[in-house]
Amino acid sequence: MLKVLRENRIPVHLVVATSMGSIVGGAYAAGHTPEAMEAMVRDADWDLMFSARPPREDLSFRRKEDDLRLIGRTEFGIKSDGITLPRGAFGSQNLEEFLRIVARPASEIRQLDALPIPMRAVATDLETGQLVVLRDVTLVEAMRASMSIPGAFAPTTIDGRLLGDGGLVRNLPVEVARSMGADVIIAVNVGTPLLPREALSSALGVAQQMINILTEQNVGISLGALKPTDVLISPELRDVTFLDFDKGPDLIARGEAAARAALPKLAALALEPREYAFYEERRTRRRDFPEEVVEAIVVRGTQRTNPVALANEVRQRADIAEGAHVTDEQLVKASRVLYGTGEFERVDVHTEYNEGKRFVVLDVDEKPWGPNYLRVGARAVSDAKTDARFSLTLQHTRTWVNPWGAEWRNELEIGDVRRLTTSFYQPLGPGSAWFLEPIAEAIQSDYDIFRAGNHRTDRLTSGTTSVAVVAGRRLGNVGVARLGIGREWYRVEPLISSREASPVKDTGNVVKLGVTFDTLDDANFPRHGYFAAATTSTVAYGSDSSHPVQTYTAQLLYPVTIGRFTVLGIVGGGRSQDDRGGFGLGGFLNLSGTPVGAVSGSQNALAAAVMYYRMGELPRGLGGNWYLGTSLEAGNAWARRSDVTFSDVRKAVSVFLGLDTLLGPLYIGYGHTFSGGSAAYLFLGRPTDRN
Repeated sequence: MLKVLRENRIPVHLVVATSMGSIVGGAYAAGHTPEAMEAMVRDADWDLMFSARPPREDLSFRRKEDDLRLIGRTEFGIKSDGITLPRGAFGSQNLEEFLRIVARPASEIRQLDALPIPMRAVATDLETGQLVVLRDVTLVEAMRASMSIPGAFAPTTIDGRLLGDGGLVRNLPVEVARSMGADVIIAVNVGTPLLPREALSSALGVAQQMINILTEQNVGISLGALKPTDVLISPELRDVTFLDFDKGPDLIARGEAAARAALPKLAALALEPREYAFYEERRTRRRDFPEEVVEAIVVRGTQRTNPVALANEVRQRADIAEGAHVTDEQLVKASRVLYGTGEFERVDVHTEYNEGKRFVVLDVDEKPWGPNYLRVGARAVSDAKTDARFSLTLQHTRTWVNPWGAEWRNELEIGDVRRLTTSFYQPLGPGSAWFLEPIAEAIQSDYDIFRAGNHRTDRLTSGTTSVAVVAGRRLGNVGVARLGIGREWYRVEPLISSREASPVKDTGNVVKLGVTFDTLDDANFPRHGYFAAATTSTVAYGSDSSHPVQTYTAQLLYPVTIGRFTVLGIVGGGRSQDDRGGFGLGGFLNLSGTPVGAVSGSQNALAAAVMYYRMGELPRGLGGNWYLGTSLEAGNAWARRSDVTFSDVRKAVSVFLGLDTLLGPLYIGYGHTFSGGSAAYLFLGRPTDRN
């Protein structure tokens, strides 16, 4: 539509906008050309914008570790009155990053009247239901507040008022434009028509209809306020929903068609060519702001988090420093760093000028459902024969226990694995990469003993109780190194035995060193990045303290993607220094077709190529993408180091359907080990999991 106005030399002297219209109107008021606006809509990653969290590579490393341990991504808050949910189904940070791109020409402007075209954005006060006209705010704040779709995005707080989508009270704010002195109003009605009965069969459809009813009622009032000299443009939006942002090119074409239909009435508003050229040059002219060095980093909005820690985090990971210049890229990086900690509902990092000095401002809204968080994870495996295992994990995390950012974490796992873990993560200063972490854990699980031919003969129960103190260092947000010293008590006793056997128990001192790197873009079906981990441990048991058990483990995941096709390389293994200690293979993607634990020894190795093709998207509300895939696997386990030879490596293949569901990655597949067994699988878990 704006392209049609420009072609016909029709000027716009002020902009009043609501909801999604605030983005279009804000971009035009800031000085973008119609072509630049069209490119922004075309290039935007709308799936990312409507995701519930930032890209995984922007998460802090502790949040990445949670990502691998817990396949459920839903986070709850624990309050005195019970369990609470986030205020929006989608995270707002990815959207706000897009809004900052839209507002970049006006990034240093603090009031809408100072834009190349004066603007007003309309929002709704969610406490009183009153219309709120935004003026003395930044363009990003105005757009974000005006399009806070109820239930989709969290509301925005401005001057103590909780603001939601302006379309609830005025989806076509004709009266606001008139109050600003507009002589002729070009009203663009983009309200979506009411849905037919057959579209009201889901909660999402009913919610959309409720919003449509509210907006249609107030649009009728606004249409009644139009004068004969005003121009009404109504694009055809019969099949469009309030979340169809990914239909941008189609919607632009519909807007242009509607504007051309209104040209007979618009023509009277046209300027002479020279006069319009002057108007357009003034509208699109970029204002120059002084490139001063950063005077200081200012933190706003903190209540339980420590502003010193946040500033230190930005200095370390976004390279923003006092006395140096700062770039837009660094500001975006700083915003992602803070949001990736998982502590904030909203993060806005920008610069402000005050008395000739430039300040970097970290403006945050802490999650109102924190600081006690609850997450749920699950794992389920069935081979349609004798193996059926399931476990459920509940994780409680209390963040910011003290000003240095300590976290108290408790995990309870029930099912085939029974585990209780408590830990206290203590950074050694505000925003410090160094930390101490005391840990106490009790874990119990059952495992089977096999003889030749994959026949089970015994089932044992293994239990270990341990306490340790871990010292470590975060390596940016890509890795962590840990050194732990502790003590463990273990007991193994027969549950089902083919022979007389007595329980075995012992106590030992443990030293463990490990390093992990993780840059995977997705923990479920990764397409880029890598995961690498290596550990070594020494356990000196009381029964033979002069000969400690020393083991080494390593694992590497490396995906390579071309278009929709991904090959995920997996390499891993374990080694015992003196042929003591045990490592097992078997299960889906871990010698598929072989029962879990049927191949075991003091040394093991596995290499696999897991190939999957992205077929499409699951229905909205069920999850992400779905895949068809296959795997080639090779590995074995040996009783002693002297037995290790690659001439007896076992080979396996699998085919599977992979679904990236809201519950986690779900595989339905079939696996076969050559000269071994076969199995059909229902597997809820990840390739990084050892079955």
